[in-house]
Amino acid sequence: MNQKDTIAAIATGASAGGLGVIRISGQKAKEILLTVFRPKNEHFQLKPRYMHYGSFLFNENGQEQILDEILAVYFPAPHSYTGEDVAEIHAHGSTILLHTMLEYILSLGIRQAEAGEFTKRAFLNGRIDLSQAEAVAEIISAPSVEGLRLASAKLHGQLGQRIEELRSQIEYIRRRLCLAIDFPEEEGECLPHEEFHALTTKLQNDIKALINAYERAKPWQEGALVVLAGQVNAGKSSLMNALLGRERAIVTEQAGTTRDYLEETTSLKGLPVRLTDTAGLREIAWIMEHYPNTSNYFDEERTKEIIASIRNNALSGQNTPINPIEAEGICRSLALIEQADIVFLVFDGKAILEQCGKNTDAIFTHMQAELSLLPAQSKKLCIWNKADLAPLTQEEIAALEEKAACPVLCLAAREKQQGTYFHHTIDDLAQKAYAMLVISDRQQNEIAPNRRQAGLLQKACEELNILHTEIDILPPDITAIRLESAADYLGNITGLCNVDETFNAIFEEFCIGK
Repeated sequence: MNQKDTIAAIATGASAGGLGVIRISGQKAKEILLTVFRPKNEHFQLKPRYMHYGSFLFNENGQEQILDEILAVYFPAPHSYTGEDVAEIHAHGSTILLHTMLEYILSLGIRQAEAGEFTKRAFLNGRIDLSQAEAVAEIISAPSVEGLRLASAKLHGQLGQRIEELRSQIEYIRRRLCLAIDFPEEEGECLPHEEFHALTTKLQNDIKALINAYERAKPWQEGALVVLAGQVNAGKSSLMNALLGRERAIVTEQAGTTRDYLEETTSLKGLPVRLTDTAGLREIAWIMEHYPNTSNYFDEERTKEIIASIRNNALSGQNTPINPIEAEGICRSLALIEQADIVFLVFDGKAILEQCGKNTDAIFTHMQAELSLLPAQSKKLCIWNKADLAPLTQEEIAALEEKAACPVLCLAAREKQQGTYFHHTIDDLAQKAYAMLVISDRQQNEIAPNRRQAGLLQKACEELNILHTEIDILPPDITAIRLESAADYLGNITGLCNVDETFNAIFEEFCIGK
């Protein structure tokens, strides 16, 4: 990419609409605009940041044609989105019209902008930092109003300012520490160990506060992954259809209808979620031991854990061979369970009661097969499905909740009307899941990093952890390296360090024209 090139692209969406915008940025932006724009005002003078009304001139075979009535605006450098000369053409939103205009503009000696190149130039020209550049993409793809608000705060530079405050704290500590290296005789100016530990502990706590803010905001920024899991014919597909409010998954009396997972985007009480219906779980011990593709999803240690957790229980069955298509679907289902923000474990209440009767100990032993598959600390809800055919009392539900250490909701996913023989509705399920996914102590004005930024913050925190263990046994010049490393990780958030690889990856995810 040559930053001296003048670039152009359609800045509005790919589909047709009432309005479309073509953006031009670079040294030739003004020249190009004056070439294609014919003003309606005969006394026209191009005024910066002023909308001018006129026509788009299209020269074909030496003959000028008016292609559309447009509005044109010019932003001289450095007061523009990219920090360069920028021109914008606002036309009608016909896809063919906009592409015809763009092709003609490109034929005048400029090139098509790459994905995210306008925002990349804004960063390179010092108009925004890297956290603000990422916020642009987050605003465009925000899955919720709350996610939009969080991205907007970063676009206004609040995260970048906070990161620079943390870097300033590191720099202060580093300067005081380096006095011990350069001027060992100036004991009064050097940093005592007690003060050093106090300052670095405060710094760590400030960094951890941002990491915790990411955890609290993650469901709003990324959407939550909600996985429906359980044995074959438990009613997962019916539950998915009930949550979506439409018939998305195929539901039949035949077991094993879902061989691969189905994923749909929806919301639970306003929270954006990716709702995933998975293949029914069975014969897992055989799959994990004999199906060769298992290694694509689980390492050897996790494979052994899963096999041990379900040996000789309901998910082992006869431990007989299973066809490769279903085996692959079950492996994918298990992998999704590992990744889920919350798992809805769906149980066929009718089948369990037929096998166990009303003995809650026996019922829980049956349920434990699925519960044992979940990673430690995972969030889960147990769904006692088909409750119209297998009702439980409130006392029985409470007993199962105590044993399972998670909520147990008793409902019938396929029933349109709520009867008196079960206790919960789809709305109850949505409300309970929302309460488990959303952390209630999040502040409205909280600054929340994204996943990449939180990872860098975590690495900076780890450097400070190591520093605490080294400061008492290693000389200051060695421990100061840890401070520099922590500062570099923070600098990668705002783009103040060498981040070419990450930098390019970020802008490749942008749409053309942004």
